[in-house]
Amino acid sequence: MSDSLEDKPQTAPSVWFADILAPFRVAVRVVGIVVWTLGCWVFILCASLSAVVSRPVARKLRRAIARVWAKGFASLLPMRLVIHGSLPKRPFFLGGNHLSWIDFFAVCTLLDAIGVVEEPVSHIPIISTLIKGLTPIFVRRVREDTQRVKGLMVEALRRGESLMIAPESPKKTFPHGAGVHMFRGGLLDAAVVTGTPVHYFTLTYRAPEGYPPPSKVLLSGPNPFLKGPDGKLPESEVEFCGPERMFLPHFLGVLALPWFEFDIQFGEEPIPAGNDRIALANKLHDAVAAKFVPVT
Repeated sequence: MSDSLEDKPQTAPSVWFADILAPFRVAVRVVGIVVWTLGCWVFILCASLSAVVSRPVARKLRRAIARVWAKGFASLLPMRLVIHGSLPKRPFFLGGNHLSWIDFFAVCTLLDAIGVVEEPVSHIPIISTLIKGLTPIFVRRVREDTQRVKGLMVEALRRGESLMIAPESPKKTFPHGAGVHMFRGGLLDAAVVTGTPVHYFTLTYRAPEGYPPPSKVLLSGPNPFLKGPDGKLPESEVEFCGPERMFLPHFLGVLALPWFEFDIQFGEEPIPAGNDRIALANKLHDAVAAKFVPVT
C-alpha cells in the first residue's frame, strides 16, 4: 500500500528546477524508449509477413509482440504500480475512469484485453503499428460511430474476448482529474445486449514530494472541450491542470521525474448489466467515483 494519496505536495514549479539529475534521467529513458520501440516495430513488421501462411498465426504473433512492447514501454517509465483488490478473471468487461495516456501502458501491463481506443491514436507513425497489434477497437467521438463500435464490442464479447473501456464523457463540468465525470451509456449497451456483468476500476496518480503535483505534470493538460466561445479555458481548469502544453514537453517532464505512482483499485464485485444502459452507466459511475482520489 502507498501513503495517503491526499497528502501530495504542490511545491516546485518545474521538474527541471526541482532536480539537477532530471536531464540525465530523461536522456537515458528517451534512448531506452526509442530503441525498444523501434526494435519491437521491426519485429512486428516481420511477424506480419507470416500472414502469407496463416492470418490467425500472424495475428497472435503481432499481439504477443505488441503486449511485450507495451510492458517494456511501461517499465521504461518512472512508474510504480500500486494495486488494490483483485484483477478480474478472463473473460471480462472492465470499465473505469481515464486520466492520461499513461493509463494505457499501465493497464496493458496488468491485463490482456481488447481496449476501446480513440481513433486519432491510429495515425501516430510507428506507435500506431504496435498499438494495432493489440487489436483494439478504434472509436471516433461522434454519435454516428456508436453503433459500429458497439457492434464490434458485442462480437468480441460473444467470442469470449475481454474488453476494457473508459466511458467518461469528454464534456466535463469540472477540472480533469478533480473527479470522475459522467459516464456515457452508448457503448455500455454492449454489456446489456450480451448480459455481461461489468467489472470496474478507479485510478489516480501520485508524484514524489517536492515535485509538481500530478495534475500539472502527469496529466497532459487542461481539457480542450471546456473552451468557451472566446477560445479560452475556465480559470478553474487552468489553475488545476496548468496551462495548455504540447505533448513532447509534457512527455519529457514525465520522464524527468525520479518516480511516480500509478494507483489502481479494482471493485470487489461486478455490476450486473441489467436491461437499461443508462442505469448501468450511472451505477458504474457511482461505483468508480466512490473509490476515486482526486489528482491534485
